[in-house]
Amino acid sequence: MPKAVQYKPNSVVYFAGDVDERVYLLQKGRIALTSTDIETGKQVTEYIREGEFFGVKSALGHFPREESVMVLTDAIVLSFTTAEFEAFAQSNTRIIMKMLKVFSNQLRHIHRQIESLLHSEEQTNPDDGMFSVANCFFKSQQYRAASEVAVRYLKLFPAGKHVQEMRQIAQNKLTSSRSFGERSAEALAGVPAGTRKSGGPVGNDPNLAMTLAEGLAGQGKWDEAYKQYHSVIEIGDTPVLGKAYVGAGKSLYEQEDFVRCVQLLTAFVSHDPKSPQMGEVLMYMGLCYRKMDQIDKARAFFSKALSMAGPGLVPTLKELHAACGG
Repeated sequence: MPKAVQYKPNSVVYFAGDVDERVYLLQKGRIALTSTDIETGKQVTEYIREGEFFGVKSALGHFPREESVMVLTDAIVLSFTTAEFEAFAQSNTRIIMKMLKVFSNQLRHIHRQIESLLHSEEQTNPDDGMFSVANCFFKSQQYRAASEVAVRYLKLFPAGKHVQEMRQIAQNKLTSSRSFGERSAEALAGVPAGTRKSGGPVGNDPNLAMTLAEGLAGQGKWDEAYKQYHSVIEIGDTPVLGKAYVGAGKSLYEQEDFVRCVQLLTAFVSHDPKSPQMGEVLMYMGLCYRKMDQIDKARAFFSKALSMAGPGLVPTLKELHAACGG
């Protein structure tokens, strides 16, 4: 029998990349699925309605989850093992037909994307094609895959036009300061050449990564800034960890990736609830909820942030709280 699981707001059912062979049914509440569009590389958010299944493809196909699932309100979710779901579906032909319709629509969408690429007037040679693949993996933060493609490229095209960029990807498996086709992140952030430690990624030096991130954020390069902030988060506990979470959250907020921002900052609230940066963290969570039209929740976060914020942040929080009817 499936198990009924109760989730509180901001809980995460599973993250993209997790390996889990359970299928879920939303019985009550509101849930958001965040995934990466395979054509544009941008984050896409979908909302599950009550009575809908999710996690079906990865569970039945035995491959890692393609999306992250976050709970937005108090929710009750039924959790099926693969065997339980198959038995349930076999006795409910309506469920099977509904699933086939969903999968059929998804396949048609993928077919249209492939057809669009095949009919593109611009032809891509293998040199550019491999560079595009490595670039896509890197921007999706799948650094190991990006590195493997880069190593293969260097073997096949030792004199290729993207050799310099590919060497950097191959060497820096965890993170990189290079914005493809542009100047280095050090130059963008105003850091003198030669200050970076050779042979290691920027993420190994949290202070340098923070300097780079703040310089990029100051120029509105939020995607690149997020990568540097996140490299600090990946290191673990350092004196600048709280500031890195605030910066990463702001970067996601500025990119209108509100669900992912809440997910990230929720993790930090659980990790260090007494952080000096907690006022800013809660403020950005409130801003995200306001953008998602959850005004009551936004007002609650602004109120909590007021009790933990420094003097410089109080006027802004009071205005935000008042704007939400507080």
